[in-house]
Amino acid sequence: MTRKEEIEARKVEIREEVDKAETTEQVEELEKEVDALNEEETQIEEQEKNEEVAEEMKEEKSAVKEIKMEERKMEKKKEYRDIYLSKLMGKELNEEERDILVAEDGAIPTETQNTIFEKVVKKAPMLDEITLLNVKGNVSFYVEGTRTDGADHVEGASITESEVPLLKVDLAGTEIVKLVTISDTVKTMSIDAFEEWLTDMLSDSIANAIESKILNKIETTGTPVNGSLDASGLRSLVAGLPAGYENGAKWYVNKSLFYNNILALQDISKNELVTRENGKYFILGYEVSISDKANKVSFGNAKKFVGNLAEDINIHTQYNIGNNTYSYSGVAIYDGKLADATAFQVLNVSA
Repeated sequence: MTRKEEIEARKVEIREEVDKAETTEQVEELEKEVDALNEEETQIEEQEKNEEVAEEMKEEKSAVKEIKMEERKMEKKKEYRDIYLSKLMGKELNEEERDILVAEDGAIPTETQNTIFEKVVKKAPMLDEITLLNVKGNVSFYVEGTRTDGADHVEGASITESEVPLLKVDLAGTEIVKLVTISDTVKTMSIDAFEEWLTDMLSDSIANAIESKILNKIETTGTPVNGSLDASGLRSLVAGLPAGYENGAKWYVNKSLFYNNILALQDISKNELVTRENGKYFILGYEVSISDKANKVSFGNAKKFVGNLAEDINIHTQYNIGNNTYSYSGVAIYDGKLADATAFQVLNVSA
């Protein structure tokens, strides 16, 4: 029992004692005791309030300390980013800056790495659609195949478990390298402008290379469907795709094939083969993704394509004394495969 609880309990006892008191003196003594108890209770409550205020101040100080620590972390990150990019630009570093660079093993700053990756994904939208891993070295990954339908069950009979097949994908990795060169005037650029230029240049080419690899692998390892580039040929691709892969399925085609051949098949008076809604095209109700890296018409579910960036995208630099320029190479280690050939139907146009 706390002291406040003891005080309250004693007050109850005093009320009972007052009712039983026989003299004025006894009542006065009890009243004095109540006054003393009330004063003690007030002191306890004030002490509790002081402790609450002290705890709140402690929490506020802790929060301010955390904010300052976070701000310092951000400052250190920016400081390292500036040193790293200054080094790439060929600027002279002082001893302290060189020590900071060595302490971090000269690694690409997280912010710059994230900027490159975000730009790669933006410029190669298929990376957002496939199952993308970021695992160092060789990797094996399992993708869920098509599900089997539930079967009728006879009451009392044993139930046989129906497993969803798992499709194994083994990935290794090959280097994708992009080299860009700029004159010594790079030193006159601001750090932010240099980072923007470099990440734009490297991400653009790396994105194009990865998207090209994805579509090439789909077109060469998907299920080939012989036919003509007409309404019948397009319907045959939809018909051939397993129902379990329909959710999220898209068409992949280059701009020339789509606008010159497929869009020409549209005849509003006869069919709704191609439709347009909210700025997007649809063929037979499925969204169209246009990429200049596509060489054929493919239809399927990109989630069944597994890609792996085996390492973070790195940047290497070299000064070319012969022509007073700086060369920068962006390096990505990538591999990708289609888990199930039936997940993509690829039109092989008959001659």
